[in-house]
Amino acid sequence: MADLNHDHFQCCFQNWILQQQQDLEELVNALSPNSKVDDDELNLLVEKSIKHFEEYHGRRALMAQHYAPSFFYPTWCTSFETAFFWIGGCRPSLAFRLVYSVCGTELSGQLSEILLGERKGNLADISAHQLEMINTLHCRTVREEDMMSTRMASLQA
Repeated sequence: MADLNHDHFQCCFQNWILQQQQDLEELVNALSPNSKVDDDELNLLVEKSIKHFEEYHGRRALMAQHYAPSFFYPTWCTSFETAFFWIGGCRPSLAFRLVYSVCGTELSGQLSEILLGERKGNLADISAHQLEMINTLHCRTVREEDMMSTRMASLQA
């Protein structure tokens, strides 16, 4: 199952790289001295590139709903390279710290609106129950990370 999901992410990434190469080629050709492309056409090319970027991240987000670990670690990395992410501190619990940070930033930035009962539809609107569920998952993730770190340390001894 994990390999199949990894393969989907890998294929998505490879398609993205090919699309980037095509977009770059079009932009370089449009900017060449012999090109007759005007500013409007250049704007369209840039918008198309941005649209491709947004589509790629949309596809990755959809795939991450089914297999989140492939979203956090680049799929083109070998297991050995992924181990360096782990050793360097890039662990699943890092995502929770990001959620907490963004939630706090949005909350403090919108405090007056929240006190007036206005909702913005972002992490500042998170309920206490949702935050508790995130915290429970975070604690479980940290325990799993600690167990894995202990196993890795025992292999090094």
